[in-house]
Amino acid sequence: IAFTPFSKIALLLALLGNFLAIAAAAALTIWYLKVLPSPPKRKKAKPLFERLVYEVSKMFRGYHPAEKLTKLIERELEDGLPRALIFLHPTAYSRFYAVLFLVSLAALMPAGVILLILLRNPLFIAFLLSPLIMVVIPLIEVQLRASSRRSNVEEELPFFLVLAASLQAAGLSLYTSFERLLLWRILPRMRREALMVKRDFDLFSHDPLSALENVANVHPNENFKGILLGYTSVLRSGGDVLLYLNSKVSELLKALSERWRRYAESASTLGEVTIAIFLMFPSLLVAMAIAFASSLSLLLLKIYLAAILPLLTLLIAGFIHAYQPKFYDSYDVQRVALYAVFAAVIFALASRYIIPQIHLWLTLTLLILTIPIATEYLRERFEITKTEKALPYFLRDITEMMKIGYDIVQALILLPERRSYNKVFDRLLMHVSQQLELHTPFSTMAKLLRVRSWLCRYVFAVLSEIVDSGGGTPQTLESLTDFVTAVCQEKARVKSTTRVYTILGYIAPAFLVGVMVFMFSILTPSMAAITALPGAAPVAMPQLLPFEQAVLQQLSFLGQLVVLATALAIGVLIAKITDFSVFALHHAVITLTVVLVAFLVVS
Repeated sequence: IAFTPFSKIALLLALLGNFLAIAAAAALTIWYLKVLPSPPKRKKAKPLFERLVYEVSKMFRGYHPAEKLTKLIERELEDGLPRALIFLHPTAYSRFYAVLFLVSLAALMPAGVILLILLRNPLFIAFLLSPLIMVVIPLIEVQLRASSRRSNVEEELPFFLVLAASLQAAGLSLYTSFERLLLWRILPRMRREALMVKRDFDLFSHDPLSALENVANVHPNENFKGILLGYTSVLRSGGDVLLYLNSKVSELLKALSERWRRYAESASTLGEVTIAIFLMFPSLLVAMAIAFASSLSLLLLKIYLAAILPLLTLLIAGFIHAYQPKFYDSYDVQRVALYAVFAAVIFALASRYIIPQIHLWLTLTLLILTIPIATEYLRERFEITKTEKALPYFLRDITEMMKIGYDIVQALILLPERRSYNKVFDRLLMHVSQQLELHTPFSTMAKLLRVRSWLCRYVFAVLSEIVDSGGGTPQTLESLTDFVTAVCQEKARVKSTTRVYTILGYIAPAFLVGVMVFMFSILTPSMAAITALPGAAPVAMPQLLPFEQAVLQQLSFLGQLVVLATALAIGVLIAKITDFSVFALHHAVITLTVVLVAFLVVS
């Protein structure tokens, strides 16, 4: 492109205008943060974004171009802000993004017009339309946060209703159940809803039923909304609210089982699709790169290794995390992970010149990194599995002891002497019994209980509330037992349905190595080129091959790195699908071991 002196001056002026606009925005932000007086220290300062929204709204109040756009955005967001739990005034929130749109439009319009005139490229129209993002952002944010709130409540609603039904049997209302939930941290999403109910009652309502109805009317989850409104309707009409809550528990238990079943089927399908993607795509890419050996082939392999493979792994893992049921089991592998990283770095530095083959050196380094984390995770998962395996039998024993006249505290004191479950749960139960014999309050003991299984913490929290309310009956314990048993069975079913996919994932890296061997065996009369790596002894290439020896060596090296990275990605995704945690690196250890054996066999 040939620039005239006039076009160069115009381009410089456009860039200068953009720089001045950015500098003005930065100066305004600094002035707002540093010059304006801070709130009194005795009051809690508002979040930075909230302060910025209201300050910008005050500065541009009455500005005619912004007001029309503000009303347009406010009309779309007025009903969505309470659903998304965005505690900002709709007008201030809308005016903030309207001002951002006008400022970005004023900053980008001159530069876009000048560049469009100079370069005459229609793609710069997108540059001119980019300020529209400021109008779309609030709409998308409200929808995403409302959707997140809906799905989060759906996950924890059955567990909360079991607690509410247990307290209702003791004569405590649903509003009291929300208040009692604030004392625990076992259901973090429902705890936020409890805070909303208490806030509405303390500040806006005259009675608990009105607070429940006000929260339900603006809630995005239809099940939660229907349960709250149905409860208030049954209570006002004089109906049996305990029967109503128990019926809703049964419905949600069926829905929970159905959701777990759908996830098990989807996890199996998703696992097969993941294996197909990580098996066929690298195989075709490596095969094409070897068949059409050139600098373009090297570039494609580098792009796949550096960008496509990590991005694809993150996208699949994010989708799995958003779709799978949520559990809050406690894993403490961070400390071991730090030691593992330190050990891997030491091994990598010490063995770099001892192991000249880079692919073998990287494989061993990754194994040194993953084996300690996998070992610690398996130990902690063993505790969780043993604890949850004993929970149904434990609750059933308490129920039977209540039928013959014991209360929950007495049953917990006597159970360690009369019943043995497994070593992990027996040790936990002995600790609970000792604390109760020392007359420690049940609620205090349950809150201070150190156990990795979230389901176990939930069970003891419900038992604590039953004890404190004085309404424990065998029927209440039977409902809790049936619910916990169903949850444990569904968790076990998910792992059993993904077993075939797990085995396919283990052998996929060996298949990729076989593809490389097959392609090189076709293109070269000997297998010497397979082991020709940078830093190794030069290998004489046959004169019949049309490409250079250096290109083939680099293709072999990059292909082995692709196989290694694919094996690690498959191991991480298997861990996320089957064990619900990326710390389950024993799957990655298996895939990396398969790759190491395959490399050694080929060598």
